[in-house]
Parts: sequence; structure tokens; C-alpha cells
Amino acid sequence: MSEYAMADDRIHLIRYVQNQKINIQEFLVEYASGEYLAVLDSDDWWDTDYLERLLFWSEKNKLDVACTGTVMHVLESGEQYLRKVNSPIVFSRETLAEGLPLYHVFFRTLWGKLIRMQCICAVSGDAVPKFSYGRDTAWCFQLLRQTRKIGVDSSVLHHYRIHEKSVSYQYDPSRFDADMYLYEDAIKFLSSFGPVSSENRKFLQAVYANAVFDTIYVILNSTMSPAEKLRQYRTIATASITLAAYQSNIEDGRRSQENLIICAMTTGSALKDEDDRDFRLVMQTLLPRCGRAVSGENVQLFLDNSSLLHALLQDNIDVLMKELLGRMENQQGVKRYAIPRTIQALAADSPLLCQIDNAVFLRKYAGIYWEVWKGHYIAALDEMTGLLLENKVSGGRELFLTLFISLAAMEEQVPAFIFGKMQLAEHYLRQGRREQARAVVSDLTEMGVEDAELETLRRRSQKQ
Repeated sequence: MSEYAMADDRIHLIRYVQNQKINIQEFLVEYASGEYLAVLDSDDWWDTDYLERLLFWSEKNKLDVACTGTVMHVLESGEQYLRKVNSPIVFSRETLAEGLPLYHVFFRTLWGKLIRMQCICAVSGDAVPKFSYGRDTAWCFQLLRQTRKIGVDSSVLHHYRIHEKSVSYQYDPSRFDADMYLYEDAIKFLSSFGPVSSENRKFLQAVYANAVFDTIYVILNSTMSPAEKLRQYRTIATASITLAAYQSNIEDGRRSQENLIICAMTTGSALKDEDDRDFRLVMQTLLPRCGRAVSGENVQLFLDNSSLLHALLQDNIDVLMKELLGRMENQQGVKRYAIPRTIQALAADSPLLCQIDNAVFLRKYAGIYWEVWKGHYIAALDEMTGLLLENKVSGGRELFLTLFISLAAMEEQVPAFIFGKMQLAEHYLRQGRREQARAVVSDLTEMGVEDAELETLRRRSQKQ
């Protein structure tokens, strides 16, 4: 670059030892004297008619900011994609609010545009937070506040190189703060024109969701420990702006939410014996129905099984429960993945099932468990009664009887309740637990039950 400065005294070479964000106002006071400003990063380039075309178009339309399209060059893959409009668009001050979705992407960076100096000088240096990431966008939205007319040309005259070592792909502790600030500042900007339309709000939520999508990956690929990454994910997941974007039923929100869940799970699988509270909070916040079933202990179960992962990401509690019960029946990874405890966690809100974590019971009576889960209590009672009468209940018998009695009580099936209680007393006696058998017999007696079998149970329970 020095040869250009030597050849033309209008060119000034200013060197920075390392890449840093400059204060534009201070820079202009010291170096700038022209009517327009155009910014070009050192590894990017313009087409030869960049300045000529933008200057002509700006003067013709009396623009404060004239933008051109950009060719994005992905260095690692060699791919290219365009950031452009199909035909030139000009926005007056009065149409800035309604036109936001059309010009927003062109105002996320300082480059790719020609800016009138008087607008730049009108921006207060204190108005722009000193973020390392996102400061260009913050500055451009302050610039928008000073403009009377802007335009986006259909030309594509700017070339931008995308590479993994750029600031956009490096972790910065304030990155998520910048994501939130940029959303809130855009809302504040739009509010100056009146109530923010639902279309604009959804658009900005999509922009925010995509920004968070990138932040999530940057965190995943950082050198932080798993616990530190999960603290960052917890902050993102529990932020009110994130939740609003994820609940707005927009595709970008769903994609970002799924990305956060998977990255948190990938990170959670590396926790080993560390505290998993942040991980569990992320899951329960983003998946209110199914998230409670996932912990550092069993996260690999979901990462290893696509059907379980799909049900989890859909937050479909019925499908997830059905899949888990199927694995119990087929004895797939029961001990390795602690599936009984996973089922118990999923059933935490069910008063009938929340205490059941017995592997034998879940394996032998998965079908009955499913009927109870779905609220088919009478069908479950009928099936359980048949098994008891046929003496086909062996493993997990006490738990089986306890559930049977609870179902009978809930459905006010008195004969079934009495039958279940007598079966439980018999079970206790066979195990030599006479005190517990006496308690059951006493309950039945207080109910006014008179039965020869009950009398036999009473005598047996009183023997020493």
C-alpha cells in the first residue's frame, strides 16, 4: 500500500499493529476532509467502477448512504454467494420503518456503501457501545438515525472474503450482549416511527435468532471448558429475547433453538462428573415437556438414537415416552443409559407414575404403564386384574399392586380396590412382613369389609 501513498498525496497510509475497532469520529477529525466515506477491509476488494457508480447514483438521488451488493467468497470451500437486490431501491425518511427487511442486511456492516460525511459527523461517539463484535451494525443504526434518504443499488461491486479466523468466528465474552443490544436497538429505532409492526418484529426476531445461531457455534468451538460453555448457553436460553424469538413460530427461531439444544447436549456429554445444573436448566427451558428427562448422565442416549433425538427436539412427550418404553421391553441400553430414571423424570407430573423407576416392572408391564400414561385407567385396571387372577404377576409385584390399588381408588372401583388390598396383604405375608399385612387388613376392616378371606388374612397376620 505504501507505493500508492507515495504516488498520490491524497492517499494516507495509516498502520495498526493489530486489528482493532477504531472510533470513527476521532478518525475523521484527524484524517478525513472529503464529502464521502467508503470503507474497505484489507483482505477485500472493489470492482474498478465501485466509487464512480455509487457516487453517480448517490448524487443523482441525493442519497445520504448508497449501498451496493456484495459477492461473499468462502475461502475454505471456494463457494460464493451474493448479497444483492434485483432492482435499485430508494428509501426516504418516511419509508425507513416499512422498508427495514429490504435494507437491513446492507446496514449490518460499514463496508459495501458510500456514506455522506455530514451524517457520519452527526453520530455521537458515545451512542455506540464498544463491542468487539457487532459494533459495525450498532454504528450503522446510529447512522440511519441521521439520514434523510438511503438507497440500495442492484449492482454487485464489493467482494468480501469469509474465513474462519475473522472476528465473526472468534469467541468474545460480550458477543451475546451485542446480539441482544442490536435487537433492542433496532426495536428502539423502529419505535421512533410509531408502533412496531408484527412483520418488523418477526423479521428482527429472525435476524436475532440467526445471530444467536452463529454465537452458539462460536461458543461450541471455543476453548472454554464444558461447564463454562453451558453457563453461556444457559444465559442465551433463559434470555427473554431468546424465548420470544423461539416462541414466535418462525423457521429461523426453530432452527436456532434446535441448534442450541444440540450444542448444549454435545457439551453436556463432555461434563463427566461435573455439576450439570446449567445443562438441565437449558433443556428444561427450551423443552418444557421433555427437557426434564435429559441430564448429563443420560444425554448420550439421545445423541446416539435419532428417533429419540427427533422426539426430544419436537418436545413430543408421548412419542418420547413410547420410544423409551419400547427400549425397556426390548432391553436396549437399559443399564447403560439409565432408562428407568429417564422414564421417571419424564413422568414427574404424573401422580400415578412419578415414583416408578423399577427396571423389572417397566420391562414386564410397559404396555400397562403406557395405558396409565395415556389416561386409559379402566383399560389398565382390566388388564391388571386379568394378570392377577391368572397369577401371572411375578417380578415387580408390590409395585404392580400399589399401582393397581391407586388406579382403583382414582376410578372409584371399590371391588377392584378391595381385591388389590387383599392381594397386597397376601404379598406381605409371603414375605414375612406381618406388621404391614396387619395395617392393610386394618384398613379393609375400617372400610367395613366382611369377607372370609379377609378373616383368614387377619389370623395369619397376627401369628407370631
